[in-house]
Amino acid sequence: KYVDWFKKNHIRVVNMSWGGGPQDDEAALEKNGMGKDAADRKAIAAKLFAIEREGLYKAFKSAPEILFICAAGNADSNSSFNEMIPSSFKLPNLLVVGAVDQAGDEASFTSYGPTVLVDANGYQVESVVPGGAKIRMSGTSMASPNAVNLAAKLIALDPKLTPEQTIHLMVEGATSSADGRRHNLNPKRSVEMLHQMQASAK
Repeated sequence: KYVDWFKKNHIRVVNMSWGGGPQDDEAALEKNGMGKDAADRKAIAAKLFAIEREGLYKAFKSAPEILFICAAGNADSNSSFNEMIPSSFKLPNLLVVGAVDQAGDEASFTSYGPTVLVDANGYQVESVVPGGAKIRMSGTSMASPNAVNLAAKLIALDPKLTPEQTIHLMVEGATSSADGRRHNLNPKRSVEMLHQMQASAK
């Protein structure tokens, strides 16, 4: 229903600062006293998670014109191995973002893996909480909106950009660490690449 609303209202880029895995369903079942034992809860959770995973994947895939940008997760682990959604998805209109600190070094909590293509500041980021107060918070849920900000600016500069083109500009414009593990967003470079692309198209 959410994705249908996005499509109906011609939304171009969406921030997905959340995620979950099978273990979250297991924990919820246990908290609510459901399942005969741990093995039963694991089996029930697997069925529920499969429904959620398939539904979310199909929803994203049904909206190729929308760029979804999501948080990698805060488990200091491989998000693909842990089956986290949506950060384990591989789709042409999805970009997964890891977290670094203000110095551009990898945050201790950030998840990683083959789907995490860029990194952004996610450490002690000033955030607005319900009620309007501003506090500093850390997490890939702070890094993801930074990536959305850049994507929105690129699309504003060239409304014809597709999600794939926008992702390309962000990924190729990023500054990689010496070991190739981090790919920190570089807005200036991505905008330069966009201008070069526009000039070559004339």
